[in-house]
Amino acid sequence: MKKKIFPIFILFLGIISCENNRGAKDNPTDTKSQEVKDYNDKKYSLRIFETESENKRTETTAYISDRDTIYTQIKFFENNVLDTLNSHFYDLKLYNMGNNTYSGKITLYSDLDKLKSPYTNTLSLSFQELEKDFEVKNQNFIEFEFKSENDTLVGLLTEFRSIDTIVNGKKMVRFVQGSIPVDTKPETDNPYIEAFDLKGIKFEKNER
Repeated sequence: MKKKIFPIFILFLGIISCENNRGAKDNPTDTKSQEVKDYNDKKYSLRIFETESENKRTETTAYISDRDTIYTQIKFFENNVLDTLNSHFYDLKLYNMGNNTYSGKITLYSDLDKLKSPYTNTLSLSFQELEKDFEVKNQNFIEFEFKSENDTLVGLLTEFRSIDTIVNGKKMVRFVQGSIPVDTKPETDNPYIEAFDLKGIKFEKNER
C-alpha cells in the first residue's frame, strides 16, 4: 500500500495571525496564554519586508531582536518573475511521511551564481534538534530525513565555495564562506546567529 505524503510549505509572514487548534485541553485559556508567552519569550522574530517600484519588487527576510535587525535573504522580482541569479535565499520544503518521520529538501540560491568563473562548493546543513549534520559537494541542494514529533527545525545552512580567478595575470583561488540561519517557525531562539556572529547580508536599495 502506498504511503500518503503530506507536503508542508514553509512561509513567514510579516504579521502572525493565529495558531492551529491543537485539540481540547482541561483549561484552554491557560494553554493559549502559555502559547503566547512562549512566542513572546523568543529572542528573534522573522519578518518579510516588501518594496515595490513600477514593475520591480524586492522581498527581504530579517531576524528582528531587541538589539538588531539582521537581513539574511533577499529576492528580486521583475514583472512578478523571480530573478534567482541576483537573489540570495534558500527554499525549504518539508514532507510529513507519517510515523513521526519527515523528509526535506533545502536549495540555496546564491548571488555568487552570477559570477561566470568556475567554482567548487561544499554545502552543509546543521539542525539544533538533530545529532547529525548533512553535507553535499558541488550542488546547491541537500535532501535529508529525520524523526520528530513535530516539524520545528532550528538550524544553519553554510556554503564553502572555491572560485577560480585571475589576479595580476596569475591564476588564484578565492575562498568564500556564507551562512544563513534556517527556521520553520516565525519566532525563534536560533543559537547559530550568536554562536557564529552572523551579520547577515549587505545590499544597497538601488543596486539594481
